[in-house]
Amino acid sequence: MFIECRYGSQDEILGQIRAVPEVVYAYKLDKSYDIVVKVESDSFEKFTSAMSKIRAIRDMLNTDTMIGFKKP
Repeated sequence: MFIECRYGSQDEILGQIRAVPEVVYAYKLDKSYDIVVKVESDSFEKFTSAMSKIRAIRDMLNTDTMIGFKKP
């Protein structure tokens, strides 16, 4: 997931994102997007719940999400 944030809010948003249990990593970027996030879960329900928690965070302007699946 790539996130564009309101200027000056990156650190606060990053801290909130890292508190979501399904977040594997979250780092600042320095280009079109401000933060990159990787979310992993063992079910679609947990994944969508994590995405909802992240998208509810204030001061995010835009998100771009790419989903990948592993074969069992």
